[in-house]
Amino acid sequence: MTSIANTPGLHPTQSIQSIQSDFTTATTSSDATAGSKKLHVSLEEFAARQPNSQVNHRIIVGAGPRGTAQVCEDLLFMLEHKKDFLKLGQNKDYRMETTLIERKPKDWVARGNGWGPDQGVGTVNTSPEKAQKHKERLSALYKEFRAELGSKYAEKNPIAHAALETAFKAPEGTDDAPTTGRAALTRADQGQEELDHFTDLCKLAHETFPFLKINVITEASVDKIDISDAANPKVLVRNVKQPGSSAVELSARGLVLNTGTTVKNPISDTEVQKLTFAKPMNQEDLNEFLGAKGLLDAEGELKQGAKVLVGGTGLSLYDQLIALHGSMKLMEVDEQSPFGYKLTDAAKAKYQGALTVVSFTGGKWISPRHTNSAEWTQEKKPLGTAEELHAMYLHQDGQEVYKSFAKLAIASVATTLRMTIDEVHQTGLTTEALLAAQGDSTLKHMDKLTQATRLTGPAREQALKEATWTLEGARRQAYLPMILGYGPTENPDETIARMTELAPLTFKGRAGYLMERAQPAGVTTSEVARGRGNKEEMDVLTTLTNDITASPFRVHYFAVMLKEAGILDYQRGSYGDFKVKPGDNQIEFKGRDMAASAKFDVFVVSPTFDRKAEPALQSLAGQVVPVDESLPDLPALTGNRLMTRVKVEAGEDARVPVQDFGYNGAGAALPGTRSKVGLVSYDVNNRDSAYDVSPGLTLRRMAQEHLYAAKLSGAAFEEVERLYDKHAKVAPAAFKAEVGPFSDAFDSGEKKAAFVTAIDDAIKQDPAALNKGDTFAVLADLFARSKLGPDTAGVVAKYMADNPAKFGVEGDERMRAFVAAGIEYNSKKDELPKFEPADQQKLFARSVDYPLHVHQAVYEEAKQIAEDRRNEPKIRRRPNFDTISRGA
Repeated sequence: MTSIANTPGLHPTQSIQSIQSDFTTATTSSDATAGSKKLHVSLEEFAARQPNSQVNHRIIVGAGPRGTAQVCEDLLFMLEHKKDFLKLGQNKDYRMETTLIERKPKDWVARGNGWGPDQGVGTVNTSPEKAQKHKERLSALYKEFRAELGSKYAEKNPIAHAALETAFKAPEGTDDAPTTGRAALTRADQGQEELDHFTDLCKLAHETFPFLKINVITEASVDKIDISDAANPKVLVRNVKQPGSSAVELSARGLVLNTGTTVKNPISDTEVQKLTFAKPMNQEDLNEFLGAKGLLDAEGELKQGAKVLVGGTGLSLYDQLIALHGSMKLMEVDEQSPFGYKLTDAAKAKYQGALTVVSFTGGKWISPRHTNSAEWTQEKKPLGTAEELHAMYLHQDGQEVYKSFAKLAIASVATTLRMTIDEVHQTGLTTEALLAAQGDSTLKHMDKLTQATRLTGPAREQALKEATWTLEGARRQAYLPMILGYGPTENPDETIARMTELAPLTFKGRAGYLMERAQPAGVTTSEVARGRGNKEEMDVLTTLTNDITASPFRVHYFAVMLKEAGILDYQRGSYGDFKVKPGDNQIEFKGRDMAASAKFDVFVVSPTFDRKAEPALQSLAGQVVPVDESLPDLPALTGNRLMTRVKVEAGEDARVPVQDFGYNGAGAALPGTRSKVGLVSYDVNNRDSAYDVSPGLTLRRMAQEHLYAAKLSGAAFEEVERLYDKHAKVAPAAFKAEVGPFSDAFDSGEKKAAFVTAIDDAIKQDPAALNKGDTFAVLADLFARSKLGPDTAGVVAKYMADNPAKFGVEGDERMRAFVAAGIEYNSKKDELPKFEPADQQKLFARSVDYPLHVHQAVYEEAKQIAEDRRNEPKIRRRPNFDTISRGA
């Protein structure tokens, strides 16, 4: 079949041409020649003609999806506002230039490590983003290349084949309108779509705007960043194809770091490394590795009797298993199966006990995804409210979000599914039992989806709703909206609107990724990490993340099938336990629960991330203010993710035009503690978040461009940041007036959380109540839905405890649990935290990004300033930014 990469007109027909139809015909000019508008340029070519300081030249370090998403957003905005930007171009001296620098070859642009051409046929984990017409683009791609993709996937990855075919079927899709609600492409194919779209959009923009130039320099490494001239940061760039070559100095007026997930081998033992495949999970590469170890038979498949260790129980495990399919022929398409594929009989017979999954912590396995929505569709309403969640975010450093509100989220799941808290957490299950339970849950989910295909109207909607009534579905619907800042709700839009009205200063425009970043940022400051610590909060976040991330259920069930067929086993242990004896060519490993050690032929594991692998980031140490003095290479970030200089003169703005959107946002362990520091971008490894921040970045960039075009380039960076200071400013009195009333919601949430904890404790101490099954759900449902509920329960419980015979307490399991819970609650309610609003400056410092309405206000004012400047009589025109009021 014709590969996606080589199919002529694959994406232009569905994306760029549609963009062209939305806007007016492209403008051409004598400048738009093949040479001046060439997208890919060599380092040497660019260095010879790099722009001067009068051009708002932006350098983006890292041309993966995060970097190219920013450029695409710029270009789409310019095309949408074409007349405005052609007007800027009337200034014959005006130029706009962006340069992306990527260490890898051209084929990796817009793709990064996760979507690169070396990723083989591992599946995409998430559905396409709403931004930049992704859903429309991919829907068109599914339709046009359904047959070609289906043929390739049937052989290489039957799971992807099943996902693609299901996209065209009821209850969610049709042949004419395939759903994009579930991931249906492989990593490499989705990456190719991104690359094609970026390339074609750059071509269209180059043809439309004579003053625009986008440069992509590949196979080049930024080894050093120099901000000694704060207005013109410089980078030293080296040609990686010429190891001995001298570095070239490039200058910019703005520098954006999009350094991605640089990877490393998780194995340090050199002898074990020789038997370890720790690369992107490409079937051909893995097969070549196995062949080099003498593990392939005459048919080119893994030999019968070979033993393979496989790393981890998270998302990356499935990339490894799908890669091994290439050498083991584990799956085949089966249209009769509810999953669309099945294990082959040959693999079941040949590979008994062939795969052993190893992880350090037992009883953990990535959850299957049974819902893609943050909407609460469960049978019973959730216990916590958006007001209570926001109150806990406003309290101190926000730690109660991970303490009390997390309890309410978990209790909501327990209540609707009639479980205990431990059952929600699946406490005590072995890893094998957990995987089996997840498999049973997925079958229930599938049964309801299948039922929905035979129904229409409200009946179908009800079946789809009930398909989420699984443990994994309910947990994700409880946890995802919690970290997005508005909590479990049946109507997210209405809830967000209500909260926006209640808290226009602290909530408006922040629901979603901004709040997802700000919540952990608040509890991972240096002050908190060095003070009371944050391990408890980080442990809760890890638990939530397991369900929020989740694996698409068709992908997840692959491991269930392998375990049930006897092909896959699990052992608890550390990679550090792997040993290779001198002269041996096998790995010896004794798991924590194994009676004796065993030998394995190879280890297959996905690479891990290495924040310190980027030399450019290390070069910032000593130049910028760090998150903590013990981590000089981890910059502290202010609004717009700007770094600040260590050395500034009195009265100078410490901010420098260097933004960090890279993996640094994931923070780091604080040396000598069990705490984390600097987690300001929890979502940094989520591709969707790259598109989420792009509109704001574009508005900021274009605010600067309007000023540059009006010949106000001298201090455009400083002036635009002053506009952000102005439009983000909140008067202390207004802040106090908004935050104060959340005291009541805080008390309500704390009391409800304390009561559900007391119920849980009481049930655990009474086996009969525990065996009743739904005791927790009944009591939580009755008494944990309002502020008055726990207090009322406490009063009634005390009266019943004083008169047990009158109420038959001893003979009723639920009654005993209720009384015990009420007594415990009474004894602790006076010790519950009292609302202490966070310091205003510290609260807003949690957000390294501004809400979109602030970006919009800045853009509009900058645009007006530039317009006023152009309309001033030249004879009265003052130089540069003297025309702008410093008091604005």
